[in-house]
Order: sequence, then C-alpha cells, then structure tokens
Amino acid sequence: MTLAPADGGRRSRRGFLYQDAVTLLDCLDMLEGHWTEVSWEDLEDILCYKADAPSYRQVKTVEGAKRHSIADICKPDAAKKAENRTAATSYLGKLFGGKPLPEGTRFTLIVNETPQRDLFQFVCERGGARGPVSADDRERIIDKLNGLSLPDGRDVGWCVDRLDVLVTARTCDQVEDEARRRLIPLITTYLGQDPLAQEVDNVLLGLVSGYIARRAAEPEPQRHTAHGFRRILEKSILQVTGQRPDGSTEPLMALQAKLRPAGVPVAEAERQHEAMLTFRQAQRRSLGGERQRLAELSDKVYAICQLTSMQRRGGLIEAGEPAYRETMLKVSQMREVVSGAVDLSQALAVLSDITARCQNRYEDAS
Repeated sequence: MTLAPADGGRRSRRGFLYQDAVTLLDCLDMLEGHWTEVSWEDLEDILCYKADAPSYRQVKTVEGAKRHSIADICKPDAAKKAENRTAATSYLGKLFGGKPLPEGTRFTLIVNETPQRDLFQFVCERGGARGPVSADDRERIIDKLNGLSLPDGRDVGWCVDRLDVLVTARTCDQVEDEARRRLIPLITTYLGQDPLAQEVDNVLLGLVSGYIARRAAEPEPQRHTAHGFRRILEKSILQVTGQRPDGSTEPLMALQAKLRPAGVPVAEAERQHEAMLTFRQAQRRSLGGERQRLAELSDKVYAICQLTSMQRRGGLIEAGEPAYRETMLKVSQMREVVSGAVDLSQALAVLSDITARCQNRYEDAS
C-alpha cells in the first residue's frame, strides 16, 4: 500500500471538504486533457500525471489574515518534538521528500490566500506555467531546507525549479461554486438540455462527498483516467436525473415508485412517463426563444414543487395523495395555463419530468 508522506497513511474523513473540492477541479482539468491520470491521498494530497511524469500537489489552507511566505513554508513543524524539527517536517520538505522524482516531475503548493511577495513569484494559473523567480529567493529556499534528503539523486534546487504555487478560492463554498460552473456544460452535453439547479448541486454533492471523499478513506489509492472519471460523472448524472445520454430514461419503475405513494394507477403513470419523454424530446429540439420559454416553464413548475414539499414537511399538507393533488391543482392554476399561453398537458408533462428527476415529493417527510 502506498502511503502519503504528509500523513503517514490514508486519512480519516474529517476536515477535508476543501481538499475534496479542489480534487474535483483537478479531475475536471483531466477531462479537458490537462492530466492523463489523477489520484488522491496517494503519495500526496493530490497526485496528477502527464503520461509518466507526476505532479505532486499539496493543499494548505489558512484562515484570517495569514499569508504564506518562503519562511513559512520552509519552517519545520513546531508540533514535532524539538529533536524531530527538521527541514523534512516543513511544508516543502513534505512536498519534495519521500517519493520518486523522475524527469518531468512538478510540485504544486495549493493555497487559499494570495501569498506574500517572495512566494508570489511562484504563482501560476490553473493549467498554466509560472515565470522566472529570483535567484536570491531560490537560494534562500535551498539554504532553509539544508540537509533534506531526496531520492533519485535530486537536490533541493532541482525541486525548487519545478515548484508552482496555485492560489484557489478562499472558502470551500467558493471552490464548489467554480466546480459547479464547470459541471453545468458537462451535464448539459450529457442530457442534451439545461439541467435544473438542484440537479447540478446533487451531481456536485455526489462527486465530492459520495465519491472523492469515500475513495479517500479506502485502504489503497486508485488512479483515475479521463475515461474512467467521465464514467463516474455520467453515473452520477444518471443517478440524479434518471436520464441517459441518448435521451432514454431509467426504467419506468423509477417514476412509478414516486407516484405510487400518491395512489396513481400504473396505467396513468405510464401515460405520464410517455408525456415526460415527449416533453424532453421537444426541449432538446428547441432553440432560441422556445428553449428559453420551456426553461422558464420548468423553473415555475419546480417552484410549485418546492413549495408543496415545504408544506408537506411542515405538516401543512399530508403525504401521499393530498400532496399530489395539491401539486396538480397548483400547476393547473398557473397563470400561463389559465390564460391558455401554456397547454395544461405540457405543464403536467413538465411536472412529470421534474418528479422523475428529483426527490420523491409525495412520500412521508420522515
């Protein structure tokens, strides 16, 4: 089993939400061709490959006004006993040491605050390359890490020449916002239509908490190729939306199961399923103003579903048939439906589409 030198082993699953979100960004970079493989909690927090060349990536977050500097990242770990406070326990010592260093190796320190001026010269954009650094500052790092033992005949200067600093968003929520923006076009391409906001959130949650975090706690790391991670992404989208890339859906039973607590007969559920497929086909074919109209209609029906769910959870509406009846009535009473601008059959087809995609809105709130 490969051990992460920064931790001495695979990590526990507390306090790593930020790192997991950053890991997702690296996986999305891989889908765009920047990496050939990505793993995490491997030889480093995140380990990315370009062909056989590793990029060791260590995530270091701070709170408040603290900003990393060269002195800070080269300072031995104060938590260690005095006799164990060596260069190897510093941030850079852990990043550079204890792992193979073949040709093409890169090191990235990922931070959530803009570093101080001396370290800022190592900053690069995501997927980009940094510029030259001061010879004096390069020598400062070499001096501070004096005595650090490295494999493969490498020295500290060799590592410093391959060091990057990547500044990411300050908070986990902000990192997830970036991941969410990048997921939207991927989900849209898969579905052939714009996803609901809740669908994007659920896919994000499934990838970060349901997959990345879970794999980080397993006994051994797993390397992911772009093909493999795309399949994981598509599986997450399928689980959330119930829809495959060809426009087909999960078996009818998924919709039937959500309608069963409302007392909807099987034959009626089948008709709703057919209406849902017709709507999805129309949505995929739509362009321009029509596409926008259907998107706005979906948003309005979804808002009705949210309101009904809230009332059901709060005990204002009983679960099952009463919740279903209330939702159907509110959709039929929409201003667009009453005025004739939207056909009732289309509004109800949208409701079936949302019901199939989202959580069960008719079951008991418990």
